Amino acid sequence: MKATINGTTIAYDDLGAGPAVVLIHGFPFNRRMWQPQVSVIVDEGYRVIVPDLRGFGESQVPESSWTLATLAEDLVQLLNYLGVGRAVFCGASMGGSVLLHLLDRYPDKVAGACFVSSRSRGDDMIEKVKQSKLVDKLSAGHREEVNLSLCTQLLGEETTLRHPDLNGRLKGWIESTDTRSLSWGLQAMRDRKDSTSKIRKVFQPALVITGGADRIVSPEHGRGLALTLGAGYEFPGCGHMVNLEQPESFNHCLIEFLARVRQRRQKKLSLQKVA
Repeated sequence: MKATINGTTIAYDDLGAGPAVVLIHGFPFNRRMWQPQVSVIVDEGYRVIVPDLRGFGESQVPESSWTLATLAEDLVQLLNYLGVGRAVFCGASMGGSVLLHLLDRYPDKVAGACFVSSRSRGDDMIEKVKQSKLVDKLSAGHREEVNLSLCTQLLGEETTLRHPDLNGRLKGWIESTDTRSLSWGLQAMRDRKDSTSKIRKVFQPALVITGGADRIVSPEHGRGLALTLGAGYEFPGCGHMVNLEQPESFNHCLIEFLARVRQRRQKKLSLQKVA
């Protein structure tokens, strides 16, 4: 399915019925990264909305660059278009950064927040320089070199040995991404602000899922975020793509979290009826 959101054509899947769950993919991927999760969540009685963020997957590449705040605004408008008031959001990597913007600017839209391979702290100078160098390489036409750099550290070493096909799948998704979107995504993440102080004010149910062998977002970031939000799982041996590296265990954690959010909502409605 497709819809024009904020002047850009956004592709998305909308499956199932029940409380809404939105899955936000990471950089530089698309909604296909959530394939091991979608049917499982639907079978548990949820409505699952899985968009391709602008510039990725089957969504339109816009004429100009965007920010993480732009991506958050797109999601809010997509929910409005679909008639959804609130949803549980699950954001992976860059998707987690988009979720931070949603919590800051549109908290009433967020029924629950699940962060996967995410961080609340801004990038340090070394990380900013690395991202700027990749942007420069893209501008200079060295796309293959950037593809290789983005792909080499995604998976944990154990996963690479057990599932060599997974690395090929990730490489294909990266190669299918428009060069402009790669550049704009790198710049958006380089320029993201530190949200550590804001995350302490989150009142919604939250969960943090971290790969213990993540070489892109240090496990320390996930642990710190989990400590702040009060709930987290860490998967030993997993790299950055936790939902693909250990899908069954990941699904168990996510479904358990969604059930907790649903129970909280039902309890709140019951109290309102009594009052």
